[in-house]
Amino acid sequence: MEKISSKQLRESWNQFRILKHHTYLPESSLIGGKESTAMFTIAGMQQLIPYLSGKQHQLGKRLFNIQKCIRTVDIDEVGDASHLTFFNMMGNRSLGDYFKKEAVQRSREFLVDVLWFDSKKLAVTVFEWDTDTPRDDETAGYWKTMWISRDKIAYMPADNNRRSPGPVWPCGPDTEIFYRVGKAKFPPKNSNPKTDEDNRLEIWNNVFMEYYRDDKGQLTTLKNQNVDTGMGFERMAKVVQEKDTVYETDIFAPLLDLIERTLDITYTGNERRCRIIVDHIRTSFFLIAHDIIPSNEGRWYVLRRLIRRMYYNFMLLKPVTESVFDIFITNIVTFVDALMEAKADTKNISVVLIKEARQFQKTITHGQKLLDELITWAGKKPISGKDIFKLYDTFGFPLELTKEILEENGLAVDVKWFEQEMEAQQERSRAWSKDMFKQWIDRASHLQGITPTIFVGYETLESDGMKLLKDFEVGWQRILVFDKTPFYAESWGQMWDTGVVVLDDSTKVSVIQVQKYNWIFLHFVR
Repeated sequence: MEKISSKQLRESWNQFRILKHHTYLPESSLIGGKESTAMFTIAGMQQLIPYLSGKQHQLGKRLFNIQKCIRTVDIDEVGDASHLTFFNMMGNRSLGDYFKKEAVQRSREFLVDVLWFDSKKLAVTVFEWDTDTPRDDETAGYWKTMWISRDKIAYMPADNNRRSPGPVWPCGPDTEIFYRVGKAKFPPKNSNPKTDEDNRLEIWNNVFMEYYRDDKGQLTTLKNQNVDTGMGFERMAKVVQEKDTVYETDIFAPLLDLIERTLDITYTGNERRCRIIVDHIRTSFFLIAHDIIPSNEGRWYVLRRLIRRMYYNFMLLKPVTESVFDIFITNIVTFVDALMEAKADTKNISVVLIKEARQFQKTITHGQKLLDELITWAGKKPISGKDIFKLYDTFGFPLELTKEILEENGLAVDVKWFEQEMEAQQERSRAWSKDMFKQWIDRASHLQGITPTIFVGYETLESDGMKLLKDFEVGWQRILVFDKTPFYAESWGQMWDTGVVVLDDSTKVSVIQVQKYNWIFLHFVR
């Protein structure tokens, strides 16, 4: 395979999709609130939810882009070979135009004819079957015509090969494309994602949304059948550049080199801490560029956590003075434009990063005093995991630093309890994320055919003659949609307006929150 830079990969994707008569779809804002109720944009198809059931998109039926996304559920996993908090998702969509045959053909064409993948190393999965939908032999047949042999095609159950953006929404089977990784030049016979999982890396997913699932779980065939694909840009860069992890690609290499030079260390032997630093600081760049400032709530807290975890790992690599960190930040912002493919306010980014690091240093100092008190009270007994978790969760004091201090004092910590509580917290976070995504999907399902809301709040704080277009509930929350409104919706970190609305039947309702979805203002009332 010819090695391809990340810049060339981006250009190849754009040129190929334009050649196939796709229109560039402008990216959604990375920060939820302007066009959706999500905290962050977490998928490329997020902005297209209203169009999967047949609503016509103003840009046409064939769309593509590379969407910037943030997923923060597994922040604590970052540092391994694969997890990222910020990533780019390459995607193409067909809204009622081409379907399985052309999607399969174009996927193979891009990989083999454009990126020069060795077709002998490709393998795919297709949908097996379940009680609702049949085995997807159609897609398997198309792959066979693309020179994918039968032993390289794995039939997988619904848990693996059926996708839906929500419990009540368009859905359908998918086909996932895998590439051979490992030391062997070519995969052995009968090597596919089911029989040789450890040596297969998923690189692309094509979802065929051909059904609609109603609130009773029943499936009906959609009139407009859609294709939604997703291919991780960083993961693809790893493959085409033949690197062991995404962190060794040219996307991250300049930042890793800067860490080595600043701290006079080597990446080898310090991989985990170096990866945490470059991932977290990259994500922080984008959040700060979107006017997010560290604080203790919502997406602002996510930024605070990222910066503090980055700073802590920086200090653990080699204890240095604050001035060294300042120099590092000053130097690293020279990469901002390259990282973001856009101009950015580097001065503001530097100020925010350094200010938060200073504040966190005070937190560490305060946490050490609290830990000293725990050590005094404990005597020779182990420190409870409950107390250590409180230091971590309430005061932001890192577990690794706690363990180091306790070891110096000959004390142990109940790490098992800590880890159990951490896992419970992560599960709560995942459940919250799923619930928010479900609520977002459920709200969207009520907004078919609703025109954008006219905002009159710049001219007046009161408005007569507001026409009620929709009155519905999601999760026991009543939501009203009007043709116009003086209520400002949450956007770009600015708070929403609150107030009172008098309905046509003279009922008064209190507006407690206002959000936007595709420029439709959602009034949360009680």
